[in-house]
Amino acid sequence: MIQKDRIVEQTMHMFVAQGIKSVRMDDIAQQLGVSKRTLYELFGDKEGLLYLAMTCYFEQHRKQWQVVGERADNVLERLFLVLGNVMEHSETTCRMLDNLRKFYPAVYQRLMRESYEQNNLELRGMLEQGIAEGFFIDNINIDLAILVFYYTATAITSRRELLLPAGISERSAFIQIVGTFFRGIATVRGGEIIDKFLKRWQFDKQEKRIIE
Repeated sequence: MIQKDRIVEQTMHMFVAQGIKSVRMDDIAQQLGVSKRTLYELFGDKEGLLYLAMTCYFEQHRKQWQVVGERADNVLERLFLVLGNVMEHSETTCRMLDNLRKFYPAVYQRLMRESYEQNNLELRGMLEQGIAEGFFIDNINIDLAILVFYYTATAITSRRELLLPAGISERSAFIQIVGTFFRGIATVRGGEIIDKFLKRWQFDKQEKRIIE
């Protein structure tokens, strides 16, 4: 099991660095110092290994969300800290998902279904806590709110056929979508915290532009 976990994690890093399509089972065997026979015995085929590697990728990000969320003073701050972490890694994640959807659609569909189910539970928990703590209005339909947020947010992060207006980056579009959505269900108290984080994101963006 230790060997299998090691192969999955190191293969995940190969997929991130080199691209999913370009990494062959031969490359994995050579770089990790194992035989192709061992790979096929453990994972069946490349798609089996790819699924586990991408699951590892998303699990590592969820662990990062837990770490950044520990700095928050309340659930709304935790939500925005997690979204900030999502934005920081969105370029790599989008590239990986693009490759999956194009070359390994079955793996893509499975991962998206499982990811949606897990993210749904986590977002539901934060929305319910936010309502209890007075950050969100209490008469929203949580199921509908999750559905709207998921499809509008993923329109930026994973649907590459979407054409943004000229002069608007994916980051700016994501910030505007997130801000508009959460302002729409926020109380006055929640809106103040949302505005604070939106200003911080915009400042970070301007600072990055100056450095570049």
